[in-house]
Amino acid sequence: MPPKFGISDILAGPLGEQFLRGFVHRSFAKGSLVCSGDPEENGILVVASGRLRMYLVGEDRELSLFYFGPGDMFCRHSGCLIETTEPSELYLTDIVTFDRKLRENPQIALALISILGRALASFVGTIEDLMFHDIKKRIARFFVDHAKTDGRPKADGVDLSLRLTVEEIAKSIGSSRQATSTAMNGLIRAGYLFRTSRASYSIPSLAKLATLA
Repeated sequence: MPPKFGISDILAGPLGEQFLRGFVHRSFAKGSLVCSGDPEENGILVVASGRLRMYLVGEDRELSLFYFGPGDMFCRHSGCLIETTEPSELYLTDIVTFDRKLRENPQIALALISILGRALASFVGTIEDLMFHDIKKRIARFFVDHAKTDGRPKADGVDLSLRLTVEEIAKSIGSSRQATSTAMNGLIRAGYLFRTSRASYSIPSLAKLATLA
C-alpha cells in the first residue's frame, strides 16, 4: 500500500486555519453515519480527529473498503457508506469551495493524491482477495499490509495495534466473523501471530507470514 501522507500537522497550523475557513465543523459520535451512499450527496469531508470506515452493504454482510484518519479527506458522493468507528471531528464543505481552496493552497493537493492512491490500492487489494484468495491468505495479506504501514519493528518481529475488532477485520476481508476468528486462531496456533491484547498483535516474522499471503 502506498505510504500515508496526510495534512493533520498542516491543519493544526496557520495554513490549516486559512484552508478550513468557510468549512462547516461538526462532531460525530461513534457509529454515526456520515455518508449514506447517495451519489447525489455532494461535498467533501476532512477528518480533524477520530476514525471513519468506508464500506458497502450486501444482502447478508458488510464489506469494509477503507479507513480514514486525521488529515484524510474524501468526497461524500462516492456511492459508498461512511461511518465513524470512534468519536470524530470533521470539516465539511461543497465541491466548489473545496476546488477554490485547493487552487489557493496547492501543497494540500499532495495529501489528496496520497489518500486517493491508498484508497485505490485498498480497493484493488479487496477485489483481488475476494476473487483469488482463500480466507487464510486474505488474513495473512491483511496483517502483512498493516504491519508494513502501521507496525512497530522490534528485535524479534513487529508489533501491530490495529484498533479493529475481529468483526471489523472480517468486514475488511469480506468474510464472516466466525470464519475470520477461526482462521486467525489457526495462524496464532501455528505461531504466525500472537495476540497481545484485544486489538494488538505481535508478528514474530513478517517474511514468514508473507509466504501465506
